[in-house]
Amino acid sequence: MNYKVIAWGLGALILIVLFIFYLAYSKYARQKVARHAVNGLERVIKRTRVILIILILVLAGDIGYGKFAPHSSMASGNLVSRTGKAVEGLKTKIFGNSESESVAKVKKAEKAEKEKKASSEKKSHAMTGEKATEIVKNYYAKNGTEQDVEKYSFIKSKTSTVSNQKVYEVGAYKTENGKLVQIHDFEVNLKGKFDLLY
Repeated sequence: MNYKVIAWGLGALILIVLFIFYLAYSKYARQKVARHAVNGLERVIKRTRVILIILILVLAGDIGYGKFAPHSSMASGNLVSRTGKAVEGLKTKIFGNSESESVAKVKKAEKAEKEKKASSEKKSHAMTGEKATEIVKNYYAKNGTEQDVEKYSFIKSKTSTVSNQKVYEVGAYKTENGKLVQIHDFEVNLKGKFDLLY
């Protein structure tokens, strides 16, 4: 997309911001309670100032990019959708969030939480006590350390006191005085990484 079109779009967006500022300014200027009017005007002026500074910097960057950067023939994005998103952002910054937006945000957060929970359940199904034992055993076999360990064995799955996440406890054993004694304790997380507890 031509940088000139984007510059014109940003110019139009600046005019829209000024128009919204005028509406908000008029709303607070007509209030009878002076304290509310002054506080409202201060907020509107501060927000509008920040938004205009950002838009002017973006406009300057766009013009600078158009003048000095090499251009490609590919479109850099859809101006209409970007302008619409910017206008929506300005409305929420100046006038605050509407109820429908806050409901949408709550639903989005709930959906993200459900997806996170579902993915962690999938991961937990993927990891087993046997796999956790194999991970620890293979790591030390590959590195050649802990050669005095005779056996690695899964102990139990539990919630880690360190990370508060589900882990699989694996023990390392060796024979002392004719008995198999645990000499190391590992916690393997759902991603397959483990910590040596002792």
